[in-house]
Amino acid sequence: MNLTPLERCPLCRGGRIALFRKGTLEPRALRADDFRITDRHYGSRWTLFSCRDCGFVFANPVPDAEAIERFYAALEDEEYSQEGEGRGRNFAAILKRLGRLAPPGSALLDVGAASGIFLNLARAAGFRVQGIEPSRSLVADAERLYGLRLFHGPAERFAPVEPFAAVTLLDVLEHVTDPHSFLAAVARFVAPGGTLVVVTPDIASLAARLMGGRWWHYRAAHVNFFHRRSLERLLADHGFAVVRRRRFAWNFSAYYLATRLLPFLKGTPLQRPLKALHLRLQLFDSWEVYARKAEK
Repeated sequence: MNLTPLERCPLCRGGRIALFRKGTLEPRALRADDFRITDRHYGSRWTLFSCRDCGFVFANPVPDAEAIERFYAALEDEEYSQEGEGRGRNFAAILKRLGRLAPPGSALLDVGAASGIFLNLARAAGFRVQGIEPSRSLVADAERLYGLRLFHGPAERFAPVEPFAAVTLLDVLEHVTDPHSFLAAVARFVAPGGTLVVVTPDIASLAARLMGGRWWHYRAAHVNFFHRRSLERLLADHGFAVVRRRRFAWNFSAYYLATRLLPFLKGTPLQRPLKALHLRLQLFDSWEVYARKAEK
């Protein structure tokens, strides 16, 4: 994998950048499994720099985008869909809030759709849905589980027939090596006056500061980190104005949370009762943002 040193911030192009946190992973040892949504190697991170002008935090040197794309294309993540009920609770709350801005019947695009849990719920709520997913395995899961035919590949290669009233980026922005080129592509998919929904970790959160290098959002798949100001700057640069902002809360089964730390619990007699117990986890360390694209 090629790594390219950066002398300027990739968000604001400012030159006042400095080491934020030293990396812990070995790029040459990375495999597709390290990029799974359910990866539990918390604290694994690239060497991160921060910008003193805009506050953006980014991998530096930055990994090669084509290599990252190959990892995502090859990854398999069976555990993701096994936690479908908990993830469905997360997504149902987003759909309820989105419905006030883009009513059911509207066209909706989910970028980074994984196995289609969110899109399946959106379709049931009345949205006309499409999705983009780089993992071949997860694209196959979406069709097998929900009859959804997703576009396989990066967002930059997607060519929609019509613009969408709503586009969702749920835990996606932190995965892209060039947020400007990525959001420029995504902005083309949103109709004037349409809504973009973003969920992404908050590098300035209390949880991130308290947990330090052990913060659970530090993992190989995450190469960029925003806080409120830097995220709003990126959105504004591409024609979006924030209309609603809140802290995102996670819903998981006790089994999923327990096996993040104690993997030996998998397949034990405790599996069934732990799966039946659902927990709402609010760490106040992710933003859930709704932004409207400017009218032409």
